[in-house]
Amino acid sequence: MRIFFRVIGFFLVCMFLGMSIVLFDMQSLTSKLHQLLSVDALLWMTIAYAFAFVLRAYAWRLYLRNAITVGEALAGLCYSLLFNHLSPVKAGDVVRVAAVTKKGRVSWAVALQSVIVLRTLDLLVLVAFAGVGAIFLLNERISMTAGVVLLLMGMTAGIMLWRPPRFVSSHVMRIKEVLFSQTGVFILLLTIGSWVAEAAIIYTLAPLAIWEAVWVNSITIAGQVFQFTPGGIGTYETVMTFALSIIGIAARDGYEWALLSHGFKFIFSYVTGLIVLVVFPIQFTKYWLRRGEKRWSK
Repeated sequence: MRIFFRVIGFFLVCMFLGMSIVLFDMQSLTSKLHQLLSVDALLWMTIAYAFAFVLRAYAWRLYLRNAITVGEALAGLCYSLLFNHLSPVKAGDVVRVAAVTKKGRVSWAVALQSVIVLRTLDLLVLVAFAGVGAIFLLNERISMTAGVVLLLMGMTAGIMLWRPPRFVSSHVMRIKEVLFSQTGVFILLLTIGSWVAEAAIIYTLAPLAIWEAVWVNSITIAGQVFQFTPGGIGTYETVMTFALSIIGIAARDGYEWALLSHGFKFIFSYVTGLIVLVVFPIQFTKYWLRRGEKRWSK
């Protein structure tokens, strides 16, 4: 499975390089960059993206039954974002666990389990958005194909929630108690809201209706499971350009908006990462040295 994901990721990066050769136009890109650098656009994109992470932080706090503060959860998410934009793999999730276990109120096992469950919930929401969008935005043949693929992705995510990986199986009862409760409804609504808020980035840049922006963002982020480079460079742009072209956006415009939206996310990840490194430092060597301990069963 890992080889399969790597192959798909490599293929998407190659497609991005091919698109760049054909579509890259500095003058056109600069024109759109001026749009991005307008005060109003930057302000709304920053507020919306930051708000998306606040919603996820609050959802994480609820899942952990208020054992952490929203600030600690937000720091963990910012660390995760930073390291995911520095590493070709999702290394940020490990650092995310380290951040919320810093104060010792949450064990490594529970923190790791929460990350797995919330990541799976993210995938379910993205698949739901993508599936509904495919029904209304695509033609019948593409909708059926996309529907089958998204259904399989949704089933996979559902199985992970119903039968989580073996090393968190001892926490199944906790997972069900939280998710299948009133708290779980709030967590789901916060998760949905966070992805709608993130879609505001492409909505601000491109001439899209809000539901189209949500669909394009959902397809793009779901495609990041094939991340092959730091921050998913190449995979992000290829998938977003393809999604935008499906709803009638010219290839060059879609490519340039994908570049700009991804560039904004990179800058955001580095700025917020620098802030949490100063405000909420973590002794990384301490956690790397503990990798061999039997902390997952604690």
